[in-house]
Amino acid sequence: MSQPRVLLFGGNGRIGRLMTTSMLSRSWHVTSVIRNPRQKVSLRGLARNQEQLSNLDILVRDLENMDLGVAERMLKDTMATCVIFTAGSMSNPTRIDRDAAKCIIKASVNTPAVTKFLMISFPTSRRRRAPWWDDDDYSNFLSERNSYPEIGDAKIGADEYLVTMTRQRESRGETFQAISLRPSWLTESPTGKVQLGKTKALGQVARKDVADVAVRLLSREDTRGWFDLVQGSDDIVDAVEKVVREKIDTIEGEDIEAMYKLSD
Repeated sequence: MSQPRVLLFGGNGRIGRLMTTSMLSRSWHVTSVIRNPRQKVSLRGLARNQEQLSNLDILVRDLENMDLGVAERMLKDTMATCVIFTAGSMSNPTRIDRDAAKCIIKASVNTPAVTKFLMISFPTSRRRRAPWWDDDDYSNFLSERNSYPEIGDAKIGADEYLVTMTRQRESRGETFQAISLRPSWLTESPTGKVQLGKTKALGQVARKDVADVAVRLLSREDTRGWFDLVQGSDDIVDAVEKVVREKIDTIEGEDIEAMYKLSD
């Protein structure tokens, strides 16, 4: 089996950089999409040897100007088989977290060579109370959504669009792994121990652990769905194996039929 060819949006973000390091160490090919050309030198420094450097390409694009045609050309030009969206904007989430993400999702679904798509989201990107939450969790969910309403609306819009566009792709009899990885508040102290799947509404988890979970999910052919993520007691390999074995998908409780009506 050939190694994945990854198109990574948000390549200079801390999670994006950590994922790049991990993927290069596995001999995956990574095309990292950044906004500022001055970030190129730093990104190239993530490659630890000449082989890794040869597997790293860098594209400079402003996601605020993303449209479907641009996204489709990027996928074709990079020969991507896997797409990661870890970009985000505090100042313009509607344009980046929702609109740009949706363009890239649609382009990915329309590109037969792309068989995997991973979105970095967060646990409160949902419309309903999760069935496994207690009252404190639900209170925290409401507080979080009310504190960042525009970001929340943008994220859930992209997450739901990925669900419905994946259904379109699969209705054509084509395999497509759509993953929404939903880490809670991010820290800088990795433990290698996580809780993946049905978690509390809010918690903490280290960026490196998020990156390692993401790459582990992408390295398998049987991972798909929504996975909430906080620091916990499970080794990362075991945590991923558990959600697959137990068929955990934290989309549970959402109105999936309503999502399917969102396609265009």
